[in-house]
Amino acid sequence: MVKSSYDITSKLRQQERTLRAVGGLFSKDRIAKSTRILIDNVNVKPGDTVLDYGCGYGAVGVALADSAPGIDICMVDSDIRAVRWAQENVRANGVENAHIVLDHTLDRYADGYFNIITLNPPIEDGTEAIFEMIDRARPKLRNGGSFYLIAKVRKGAKSYMRRLSETIGPAKVIRKSGGYWLMRAERSPVRSPQPINLSVYEHTVETRLRGRKYTFCTRAGIFSRKEMDEGTLLLIESVDVMPMNSVIDVGCGYGPIGIAAAHLASVGRVVMVDTSARAVECASHNITAHHLHHARKNGKPRVEAVVSDRFDAVRGERFDRVISNPPFHAGVDVLYPLVDQAYAHLRFHGKMYLVLMRYVGIKRHIEKVFGNCSIVAQEGKHTVLMAERMTEDPPGMRNYRSASTRESRTRHAIPPKGL
Repeated sequence: MVKSSYDITSKLRQQERTLRAVGGLFSKDRIAKSTRILIDNVNVKPGDTVLDYGCGYGAVGVALADSAPGIDICMVDSDIRAVRWAQENVRANGVENAHIVLDHTLDRYADGYFNIITLNPPIEDGTEAIFEMIDRARPKLRNGGSFYLIAKVRKGAKSYMRRLSETIGPAKVIRKSGGYWLMRAERSPVRSPQPINLSVYEHTVETRLRGRKYTFCTRAGIFSRKEMDEGTLLLIESVDVMPMNSVIDVGCGYGPIGIAAAHLASVGRVVMVDTSARAVECASHNITAHHLHHARKNGKPRVEAVVSDRFDAVRGERFDRVISNPPFHAGVDVLYPLVDQAYAHLRFHGKMYLVLMRYVGIKRHIEKVFGNCSIVAQEGKHTVLMAERMTEDPPGMRNYRSASTRESRTRHAIPPKGL
């Protein structure tokens, strides 16, 4: 049985809290050890303004919200799933002094706005992305304010500590536990930190796709930021896209699949979606750079990139092609709903293309949902699967053929948006 959401009940700062999360979010089914160490050791004083940077589903912000009178909690994440579930968890726990925002730049906040910044960094995004988060947060911290960061020693803690010392002020380890270091740096009003140059986190990828040369701009924290990955290359070369097709690229990253599809579907509509605001910003930039942003199709942009959890932003719209290179570490609680919703958003004879490294289990699920699934390409570790919608059943009817699939769809709850 595939779970669509997870309930977590745990005591945080001496108060029992119940939180909910979904597949794709860090520590979706329990409070991570790193999160607990961070929560237990942040020193909050009355009247503090606190930034929980990369808030996930909100455990840190919810736990700190009543730590001292008169405090203000700002919770920021670049992932739309995290923001929605943080909002839900703030509401469910009766927290009234927390504000949740979808963001990755912190540009909305004035310099010197926060007394405290906490960061449990997204290690899977890479050291470079975490350095950028530190650099973006530094000017937002008040003189004398504290920056808390937790990481495993074997996962870059020493390099993050050096970065904190270079950009904010002398950092020290205030807690060691289970291989984790919790570090704190205070912003010194005397010492001048190194100047911030965010352009060092920008990259360019040059490649050839379907006989056409492309140059893409990308940045730290986005998958395959320095060169085109083999799975994406194989997928683009394998898809069958016709000039009038409507296409959706799910998990678009900086946009190579969607932009290549937009040239193949030369008079069709292409929507590129990603849960990451950072990725969608890059994809939108690349749409403009390839001169695909002016045309319209049936009153909508012919090519656009939108922040969305799978198909949320295009509810009611159906496509000729669904194309996706999902994260290689995605579990069935991410992949199965993607397949279910792809079927519901395809037209009759529409096709879904997925590229995967481990495909046997997901292929069986695709066959249950679509009634068919074929391997259209294999190279190295990657396999491209294709399934075609062969009936005009009401959207999703085939999804209910098996109990496991039925459970996956009916329990796939999404909290109110309200960003």
